[in-house]
Amino acid sequence: MSKTSHVGTYSPDSVAPPTANPTGSAPAAASREEEPPLSGILDPVELLNQIRQLPPSEWPHGVPLEVQAKMLKPHPPKAWIFEIDIRTDTGLHSLIGKVYATDRPDIYQITEKLRQAGLGPGADFAVPQPVAYVAPLRLLLQERVEGTPGKKVFKYGNDSERGLAAERCARWLARFHAVAAPAGPVADAQKYLDDAGRKCRLISAADRSFASRCEHLLERLRAAAPSPGAIPMCAGHGDFCELQAIFAGRRTVVVDWDDYDVAEPTRDVAHFIVCLERLAGMHLGSIRALDGASDVFLKSYLASGGHPQVAANLPFYRGVLWLTPRDDLIRAKSPGWRESAEIMLDEAFRALGENGQTTARTRRWPAKWEFLPKSLG
Repeated sequence: MSKTSHVGTYSPDSVAPPTANPTGSAPAAASREEEPPLSGILDPVELLNQIRQLPPSEWPHGVPLEVQAKMLKPHPPKAWIFEIDIRTDTGLHSLIGKVYATDRPDIYQITEKLRQAGLGPGADFAVPQPVAYVAPLRLLLQERVEGTPGKKVFKYGNDSERGLAAERCARWLARFHAVAAPAGPVADAQKYLDDAGRKCRLISAADRSFASRCEHLLERLRAAAPSPGAIPMCAGHGDFCELQAIFAGRRTVVVDWDDYDVAEPTRDVAHFIVCLERLAGMHLGSIRALDGASDVFLKSYLASGGHPQVAANLPFYRGVLWLTPRDDLIRAKSPGWRESAEIMLDEAFRALGENGQTTARTRRWPAKWEFLPKSLG
């Protein structure tokens, strides 16, 4: 099934404006609850009018003559992603548009600051070129980066290709940590300890047989937590992983800045490694399958100027980050929740240097669809 939905094309020369969805049926993501943030972009006439109102400093490409939008990824309740093609008298301009459920002009502002800091379109390590934020539509317009998604390389590439991708991601992260000004909410070690405590209480409440292991894990995490100020806080991506990396020729571009924050640099490093472990567990048959790429990533980050203390703090952050996902599945006791909880605890203990109860190298991390009842799978 395609993940895209065509939502309309409009040119002022048309006999009559088209409906938002020419097929006559509403896109799946455009439910009544989602209509307010999407209504403008689903109306191509309104979308064209709004783009025409942008100042020349944001839209220097001439008068928009025709616009076409195609939904790529509905992510309710937070955002919806579109491909947007705009034809002007200077040619066709292809962008990515992201419609937010709440007003997020700060995303445009943070990416513009990153561009000014040296992560712009001409740099080897970059963010998508920010174009404009259309406030009435809560629409962020940015460069459409054409390239190879990082997830594709790590999922399907050979060891050499994965190693090169890991090195490029590490060098991008080291550059970002070095040049970006801190902005956003602070996510310190205590926040992650608090989150780990909530997750352990959730698991223990779902099955009391986990209680002693959860308590022991929390004790280990408290002992491993870095002292405040051990490493200076810096700008953080907030969700840095293979999903956000695009390899476009010599450029490495990192997208999706919705969760930017201020954190210790180890957090972003650990998040990338834990995400590779989950990817390996879901698609490659073993959580350990991408450990080689993770080693390349860490060594490359440190060799590229990353703080040397990052390696020492990595066990703590890997441990707490293994405890972050799947609250709803555990709370609902969805099929497979217990296995998922066991893996989270085992991997958190393993990150801290302690063997879990199930340490087989073939241990898998179940995909989300595996939690669905068989009638829905």
